[in-house]
Amino acid sequence: MNEALCSILSGEDQWNYHSEGRHIIFNKDGTGELWCRCNFNYWILAVIEWKSIKQPHGPSEIVEFPGQVPNTTWDKGPQLLGQLNLEITLTKRLPKSAENSVLAQGNGINERSLVDEAFQPRLFTVRIEKGNFIEPACTEPNDWRYELRLLFDKSPYPPRSQWKDPTNGPDDSQFWDHREFVSRHVPALAKCGKPMNLTAGGGWNGCVVS
Repeated sequence: MNEALCSILSGEDQWNYHSEGRHIIFNKDGTGELWCRCNFNYWILAVIEWKSIKQPHGPSEIVEFPGQVPNTTWDKGPQLLGQLNLEITLTKRLPKSAENSVLAQGNGINERSLVDEAFQPRLFTVRIEKGNFIEPACTEPNDWRYELRLLFDKSPYPPRSQWKDPTNGPDDSQFWDHREFVSRHVPALAKCGKPMNLTAGGGWNGCVVS
């Protein structure tokens, strides 16, 4: 099961909170990328290292996920494909696509905005679901739909305590609350009803959705 779920995780180009700057990538070789942009400011452009690990939680411990819907029928809620436990380490290395880019020259990227603790390994429990989704940043239904959703028990972005100056930008967007990502664009899903992850009051947290 873990091998199959890891194949789904790494088989997608990227998992989006918002396709124009906030996403996570899992490569088959155990590396990946974490991107975090708000408007014209890049805060994180980093290579990650990841691996599937054994269950870190006790048998009686309940792992809570945002937006979790019971695994019922297609027209009522998402289909649960499975659950994984991951160890993810944020590095200070730039993705190859950003090494020679002007994007990497920002004053607040990676270790310029984050304390050293942010680059230590972190443990996560994630769920992979199949359904009819929009990007979590969206506040209204639209026709750009995705078939897969990735839910984290906590955000892959560093918590507020690991930012050097969260009041200078990050507080407006609260990246540390982003725990839901989507992938696999399927145009036909726009004709299959409302998105399963649209919630009142959700949104871009201070950024403009274009």
